[in-house]
Amino acid sequence: MSIRSTALRAIKPRLIKPTVATRTISVYTRPTVQLVSPKQYRMASIITATAKAAHSAVASLASAAPIKAGDAVPDVEIRINDLEDKVNFSKLPGKNILVLVPGAFSPTCSSQVPGYLEQYSTFQSKGVKDIYIVAVNDMFVVNAWKEKLAEGKDTVKFAADDQGQLAHALGLVLDGQAIFGGPRLKRGALVIEDGKVVHVGVEPSPAEGE
Repeated sequence: MSIRSTALRAIKPRLIKPTVATRTISVYTRPTVQLVSPKQYRMASIITATAKAAHSAVASLASAAPIKAGDAVPDVEIRINDLEDKVNFSKLPGKNILVLVPGAFSPTCSSQVPGYLEQYSTFQSKGVKDIYIVAVNDMFVVNAWKEKLAEGKDTVKFAADDQGQLAHALGLVLDGQAIFGGPRLKRGALVIEDGKVVHVGVEPSPAEGE
């Protein structure tokens, strides 16, 4: 027998007779991998893009420098009383107070505003012409909140910065996505007189109402 024949026989694969074990393994099915449809990919992409856009919008709104005493009151119109009526605080004569709140009907805001209602006459005795409660909500919500808190008394006025234009112009935008779902006003109060800011007080935390 030649060396070649011996070498070929040596490397020729040996057939293995199937056993019970090998037959059992061979009948196992391959795991099924659930494929994600292109539609699901698109939806996830849209959600991610929306979240990034919302964060970018808040960051852009909050980029304005906060207003300070001595600054001019922003020349911005917001709604008051109804959808047609507007108020521009830069045009108001005399001394007025703007009470800025993050959101109508929220617990802290609802406990903050009654103090202004109760002390309205005291503010007037100190030369304050009007007090305005300002919230980044639509006019319907603000009016409903006014009816609940004021109980028919037409003293303190309620205004709706429904597009957040005043909040941006004041540089007092609150990133309220976690609680309110979007940008709101920081909690605070401004004293304005004849188009100028006399005093600015802003709470360090929106949860505080001191």
